[in-house]
Amino acid sequence: MWEFVTAVIVAALTGYITFRVQEERLKKELKTEFMAEKVAKDLLSNERWAKRSFDEIKKRLGGFKDDELRKILVRAGAVRFEDSDGKELWGLISKNGSSL
Repeated sequence: MWEFVTAVIVAALTGYITFRVQEERLKKELKTEFMAEKVAKDLLSNERWAKRSFDEIKKRLGGFKDDELRKILVRAGAVRFEDSDGKELWGLISKNGSSL
C-alpha cells in the first residue's frame, strides 16, 4: 500500500515539475516572438521608409529562418511587395494602404 502512495506522490510531483519547466520555456519562447514582432513594427514604422527590403530586415532582426521572419512580419501588420526587379519588400499596411 505504501508503495502505491509513494508512486502516486512521486508521479504527481514529477508531473508538476515538468509542467512548470515547460511553462517557463513557453513563456520565454513567446516573449521572443512578441519582442520580434515589436522590433519589426518599430523598424517598419520609421518615417524615412514606407517599405524595407527583406534582406535589410533580416540583417537587423536575425536569428530567424526566412519563412519564420515572414510570419513575424505579417503578425506585426506588414504586407509584402515586389519592386520592378522582383526584390522582396515589406511595409506596414497602415503606411502602404494606397499601394495595395
